[in-house]
Amino acid sequence: MTLGYAIDESWGLRLDFELFDDIQSELADIKFGVVNTWLGNEPLAGGYGQAIQRWKRDPDNLAIFETHEMLVRSIAESTAIRSNGHAWCTADNDGCIGNTLERSRCGDNCNNAVIARGHAGIYQRLYDSVKELLACKDIGESGRQRVLRDLTRYRDVLAQLGYDPEAKDA
Repeated sequence: MTLGYAIDESWGLRLDFELFDDIQSELADIKFGVVNTWLGNEPLAGGYGQAIQRWKRDPDNLAIFETHEMLVRSIAESTAIRSNGHAWCTADNDGCIGNTLERSRCGDNCNNAVIARGHAGIYQRLYDSVKELLACKDIGESGRQRVLRDLTRYRDVLAQLGYDPEAKDA
């Protein structure tokens, strides 16, 4: 869509470079802000989020960069980042199953997912909704197992973010 906005049909489908540069600049600023949040003190969930947590605990990794800004900019520029509403997805293609068919996969150590505290409310609502399904008598054993699996995934995400799903404080 970025290119679509930058194409001006009155110019014969030529690229509007000024608009394109504005969009690229805005995208870079957004990515910088997201990565800066990841490298702060708040906990992260998801496989990539947990990897970032481990990576930033090693002082040798941080010593590679002269400043915090250089660290953030390097990661922001080299990482595909898009929001799927319930996580930040760093997959650089559309093959991620968590973006389409099975959203609970992002919390199941997906190597591409970064789940931050801003996503906690979503996971709390998912947890509460799925928990209600346990009362359904007609979902069968396989349905019950799926509900239990998803409850575990959502509970794990909330715990990694510092929340207790039963306390309703997410």
